Amino acid sequence: MESKYKIDNPTNIRINGLLPADIKGLRTILKNEGCIDSENKFTDKEKAIALDDVQKHLSQKNSNNKKSSADILICVVKNKYLLADAKFNQKNVENLDDKELKKKLNDSKSLIQSDDFQFMNAFYVLFKGKILTEKARRKLKQMFISSPTYRFLNAIEFHNLFE
Repeated sequence: MESKYKIDNPTNIRINGLLPADIKGLRTILKNEGCIDSENKFTDKEKAIALDDVQKHLSQKNSNNKKSSADILICVVKNKYLLADAKFNQKNVENLDDKELKKKLNDSKSLIQSDDFQFMNAFYVLFKGKILTEKARRKLKQMFISSPTYRFLNAIEFHNLFE
């Protein structure tokens, strides 16, 4: 069983290109990413950073293409953070790409300017419950056997990681 995290206020972490509007309620972020209401157990009192929005600002400011990033950055107590990528609109797990996930992870971590914040070494990839069947989980385990950083969960399981 995964350990429990306690969500911390994300205003103390310094992120390249972060605007106050990029800090949103987790319920809203997940809903915007396609999470269905029955699986979205978060509230908007629980705050996180919408990294897609941050990347959008940076690409507009620098007049270049938007880099890939995780969708969500959550600060947890003791100056740590975790990243999650929402795949709620995917129909299956077959077309998940290790190179794409690695790039999202690296591009997301490169935005962090706070030396005192540490990555939790778990990159959460979130799917709808009906997509993440036992068969799909076995497939993902085979596909990513050499990548222990990735954790594949549905939104309810992800919510259960937090106190």
